[in-house]
Amino acid sequence: MKEHNISSVPLYLLTVSVAAYFFLIFSGALAERVDFWSLLAGGLMVFLILAMWADPLFSRLIYGDFREKTWRSLALGLVSALLLYAVFFAGNIFLRNFFPPSAEHLASIYNLKLGSNQLRIGLFLALIIGPGEELLWRGWLQRHWSVRLGKLAGFLGVSLLYALVHLPSRNPVLVLAALVCGLWWGFQYHKFNSLLSNVISHVLWDLLVFLLLPFS
Repeated sequence: MKEHNISSVPLYLLTVSVAAYFFLIFSGALAERVDFWSLLAGGLMVFLILAMWADPLFSRLIYGDFREKTWRSLALGLVSALLLYAVFFAGNIFLRNFFPPSAEHLASIYNLKLGSNQLRIGLFLALIIGPGEELLWRGWLQRHWSVRLGKLAGFLGVSLLYALVHLPSRNPVLVLAALVCGLWWGFQYHKFNSLLSNVISHVLWDLLVFLLLPFS
């Protein structure tokens, strides 16, 4: 499908709104009222609805993307997730040896699972959070900013924003992880232009890191 540029108002509004909402989530300001996983999943669903309203062709793009080169996209997503997990596996060893406080920061990330059913977290990650983040951050934000600024600037800008919204957590390991993931999945979409492969990679990586083969 040929790319098109939406007007500045919805692009700026949605970008600022997404950044502000993620900023609030990771600041913990909303944690006393609703748990982290519900906040993240619910926010993503709302923003995706707004994204489809702002860009009526977005849903058609998703449908077309998921129909084309399905097996190639699935394979790419699988390989991508395993390679990214290997990067984090090596990074975890490096940080534990050269930055000992990283173990405490990592543990605080996994503390987000406390009080939540593992199955519930897995369903959120596989059905809403993993797919939702890729559709929103790469499929909508990166795609539209790439049309506006150029592919490289759009990819780098949105990847940086993806990391910056994690700053309120005051957890350097989480911010670093977000930066690596943002650049990884941003480059993958920049290079292969396949939302399905990004979704597969994000979902599988989430499940590996949080539930199946966690680092802590």
